Amino acid sequence: MTMTDVGVKPIPVYTPPADGKPRNAVDAKWMRLHRAMLNRSARLAKKKADEVEDSDRH
Repeated sequence: MTMTDVGVKPIPVYTPPADGKPRNAVDAKWMRLHRAMLNRSARLAKKKADEVEDSDRH
């Protein structure tokens, strides 16, 4: 199988600042999204625990 170039540009990978401090709005947005992604499993577990606790009260 032969691959040919059809004029598609590669998307550059975003890399956050080395010191972890946002430099502009793009950095701030990326860091918010990244923190949200890291905390997602904890938020889902807390939500599920709250739902179980609420169902025990009724």
